[in-house]
Amino acid sequence: MTEQTPTPAEAIPGGVVNPATPPAPEEPVELTGSQEYSSEATGEPIPAPVPAEPDYKALYEKMQADLDATRQRSTEAGVEADELRAQVAQLQEQGLRDRIAAEYALPPVLAALVQGGDEAAVRKHAEALAAVAAPKPLLGAGGLTPHAEPDPYKGLAEKLRQRRYGI
Repeated sequence: MTEQTPTPAEAIPGGVVNPATPPAPEEPVELTGSQEYSSEATGEPIPAPVPAEPDYKALYEKMQADLDATRQRSTEAGVEADELRAQVAQLQEQGLRDRIAAEYALPPVLAALVQGGDEAAVRKHAEALAAVAAPKPLLGAGGLTPHAEPDPYKGLAEKLRQRRYGI
């Protein structure tokens, strides 16, 4: 089969056929029962192309490279997951220390010093810091108990009575 040059109308999409161009003659394509083509120059039959067998070695090497890349990504993801687990554990411990420090009403400076591995140890340390940070009561200024708040009006009523009645 000879390859023909397309007409300008065929080569250019939307092209217009020039009326002076003669139409190309159509040649019928003849196929034999065995789907062989014949060479016009020699007249010998040309066998149909046989599909090539895939290159199994190249496929194996490509699959091996994909497997290695997947293993590498898996290792990197495992390392990243371990780092994230450690970060989550650290944030949970910090949250526990902050919550217990708030329960004992520790100021932020002392709340940052609270330490401990578990909740009982954190509570014990926060309690010790709270005992140190609590204000000391003034002895002798209160009522019957030394840590009670003094009554500011108690002495005032007695002074007014003495001034008015002279007693």
